[in-house]
Amino acid sequence: MLTKTACLFGLSAISTVNAVQYGYNHVPVRPDPALIAANFKDVDIELLSPAFGGDRQSGFKNGTQGPTSHEDMGMSPCIIEESDLLMTTESFMERVAADNDYMTYHTANFTSEEFRSFPYVKLSTTKGRSRSNKLRLFVQASVHGNEPAGDESILALLGKFDNDPEWATKMLKDTDIVIMPRYNPDGNYYFQRILASGLDPNRDHIKLARQQTRDIKKFFSEFAPHVAIDMHEYGASSRYGNYVQAADGLFSAAKNLNINQDIRELSEELFAKNIGEDMVKAGLRWEPYVTGSTNSTPGYVPKFDEAGSDVKIGRNAMGVTQCVTFLIEMRGIGLADQEFQRRTAAGLTMASSIIETTANNAEKVLETVEGGIKDFVESKDPIVITDYTEFSTREFEMIDATNGSVVKVPVQFASTTPTTANLTRSRPESYLIPVAWSSLAERLEVSGLEVKTLDKPWSGTVEAFNVTSAELSRSYYEGVVLATITTETKEKEIKLPAGSFLVSTRQKNAGLAFAALEPENIDSYASVNIIPLNVGDEYPIFRVME
Repeated sequence: MLTKTACLFGLSAISTVNAVQYGYNHVPVRPDPALIAANFKDVDIELLSPAFGGDRQSGFKNGTQGPTSHEDMGMSPCIIEESDLLMTTESFMERVAADNDYMTYHTANFTSEEFRSFPYVKLSTTKGRSRSNKLRLFVQASVHGNEPAGDESILALLGKFDNDPEWATKMLKDTDIVIMPRYNPDGNYYFQRILASGLDPNRDHIKLARQQTRDIKKFFSEFAPHVAIDMHEYGASSRYGNYVQAADGLFSAAKNLNINQDIRELSEELFAKNIGEDMVKAGLRWEPYVTGSTNSTPGYVPKFDEAGSDVKIGRNAMGVTQCVTFLIEMRGIGLADQEFQRRTAAGLTMASSIIETTANNAEKVLETVEGGIKDFVESKDPIVITDYTEFSTREFEMIDATNGSVVKVPVQFASTTPTTANLTRSRPESYLIPVAWSSLAERLEVSGLEVKTLDKPWSGTVEAFNVTSAELSRSYYEGVVLATITTETKEKEIKLPAGSFLVSTRQKNAGLAFAALEPENIDSYASVNIIPLNVGDEYPIFRVME
């Protein structure tokens, strides 16, 4: 049975065959023709961010730079030539933070692969440590460096807070917010999707191949938000028969079934509903986030997969920490500076909607998320290893490229709201990791899991896996050769030396352990060949059932 995640992987794998160089991996600019562009006029939304209040970088017009430089946004220059600096005397983020007592400008204690800094702003009316009953909300953007409406809309969000004290006071009464506009500053500098090292940062949330990913993961885990937002852009020029996407914004909650059901339902029934309504009120169009193969053959029926459940991707990696998480996508990749006001306004509208929903329903959100965490930690339900979806017909709002009209088009749609569990397994009480595999324990700790180092030898009965099949892919995917693993389980007695590791599943981030340590999962350490396996091997991670 073809799973949702398998479909998404297939699409991702196809995209990796494009050759890359060190830096400046620009995508072709494909501007909207007049017929299509007529549907994306400016909207009446004020944007108080650097790109709309001053000069833009010269390369923005031809798709080789974003509008706002590293320094103008508020990032201190590191290894950057003096000639590259535009206006560094007063950064936007520092200035806005300095003007508001509830904002604090920070620079993270880690850097990018090319030593660029990570500025962020914390918004809180609570001095010192946050009250235990306040909601924590985390906002990140520009995971992919060539998606400028993401970070610009978040800068506009800071501008909105700065410009509307009454709104800010209401939003922050019961919430603390951390805003990190640029997750991938090297990608922003080169105006490319990938990290300086060439890997996609949004496919590194389980294998943690890059130090930058680990540093941000630890930063996120320490803040431990109740609500998280991840801002992106999607490709504007993709053709599906005679049609292109009409949506100003696509969005998706985290879909992994190991997220507590109450949290998932809150995400879909309250947050997603409000995002859609707020987009319509703003005069903007929206649809659920989907991927699909392009085909310009007239009469082609689009076939769309809704956002998948794979934990290697940011939305689900954040979601399985048991928080409300949303992927937000604005139409824009490949447009350069075309329609940028509307693109940024769409991002601001969706991000503001999530913040307003959080603040206006603070008690409900806090009770649901905290209660969901408790229920998840105590749950005796089976865990979900793989899942699948099925296609049905659904109408999707699109633009007829032959005449520019916005129409409802019947498409084949694989809904993941929710997915259907395929392979499930009894939840272990803990996982045992031999001391020789200490690198796995380190990865789990970076992901916010508590890992106990055993000070004495361990002996007892465990559930172990024998590998029954192991099939390697024929090409690299994000620096690894993927493996598809099947296993059979058995009980056995084992002895492990002192220094081995015990990972309890009775903790809120245990969903990350399920994804990483259950070998059949599409993102497991076995699947990404961190743990290489052959048929007949015993998997070196053990499940303690009692």
